[in-house]
Amino acid sequence: MNVPSTSKTAPIALKAMIVPALCLIAGACGPDEGRPDSFSGLDAGDDGITSLGDEGMDGDDEMADEGGLEESEPGEEGGAPLLDFGGDPDEEPEQEECASVSAAAQAIKLPADILFVVDNSGSMEFESNSVQANLNSFSQQIIASGVDAHVALISSYPGDGHGICVDAPLGGGACPNSDDNYPIFEHVDTFVNSHNALERVVERYGDWSPIMRPDAVKHVVVVSDDESNLSANNFDETFRGLDLAHEDYRLHAIVSLEDCQAAAEIGDTYIELANMTGGVLADLCDQNFAPVFEAISEEVIAGSQLACEYAIPEPPPGESFDPDQVNVQVLSEQGEETIGQVDGPSACGQVSQGWYYDDPENPQNIVACPQTCATFQTYEFAEIIIELGCETVIAE
Repeated sequence: MNVPSTSKTAPIALKAMIVPALCLIAGACGPDEGRPDSFSGLDAGDDGITSLGDEGMDGDDEMADEGGLEESEPGEEGGAPLLDFGGDPDEEPEQEECASVSAAAQAIKLPADILFVVDNSGSMEFESNSVQANLNSFSQQIIASGVDAHVALISSYPGDGHGICVDAPLGGGACPNSDDNYPIFEHVDTFVNSHNALERVVERYGDWSPIMRPDAVKHVVVVSDDESNLSANNFDETFRGLDLAHEDYRLHAIVSLEDCQAAAEIGDTYIELANMTGGVLADLCDQNFAPVFEAISEEVIAGSQLACEYAIPEPPPGESFDPDQVNVQVLSEQGEETIGQVDGPSACGQVSQGWYYDDPENPQNIVACPQTCATFQTYEFAEIIIELGCETVIAE
């Protein structure tokens, strides 16, 4: 089948790097004044106690024999040692570095709700059997990726046209008469004819919607060898109006893309909907369903990644989270950049780049501003690093 390429999100491995606090001056941390870094002629022994070297001891013996000290200019041979303060006195004192923990950010995975509607008409025997054979591997691939998936199926059962019954683990294991496995899988038992697949989606909304979740990404998969009675624009407007969570749905279509013996008619409406919503489009005439289900599962997995929202990593053991000590760094082919914080989404328009907390009172995630998210998408390679322990940089 002709299956378009789907986007893939490269896995980001979690890594941690501890940067210890540096006290750059000997003794207690404090100002540099009056604290020489080193003294010429003084050596620290293994026990950490500073002592005079052997050469200095010999000089004292000679002076004692002569009964006094000879006067000499500093720096001359045999004169008093010069004190080396290790730098230009006009230089600014070095700043202490904060202790921090850095971790590669993990993109948050949204749950996925997937609705299949399958034509049960007389010409759909092979296609119905293929859907039944592939639904388990399809769902397990999605679940194995870490995406919490719920699946609903609008189709008759075997014995009523070319019906479907799904075995465990997706189904409930009571085929051929029942396969419901609430809330993971819901089978809406109704006959779908050659032209009413989209109408069935709308008509039976009350039956399949209970397993759907408001925060889940929505996918509709239509399998039919014919055309729809309902227009693409009519369905799109009606489906979006059923629930606000349908706003960004994707429709994937396994339909005829050309005249062929395996299909009754080209599925122009489904082709239009797949193009409108960014779904996968596959040619039913190829009669090879495994790669199609593979492509749709990859699209579901990729669509569940929130590329611009990241979970805040746990602080080290014994440490508490401080929302005023969080920073976001981006490593890309453009170099390293620290992104500043803004108060919330409404402040994003006031800065060139920025991020904000999902909930300022109880932050769990870091969200990139829209323009920052768009910038991330232009990089060929990008790693988002969340650093805890240093004062937050504010966006300007």
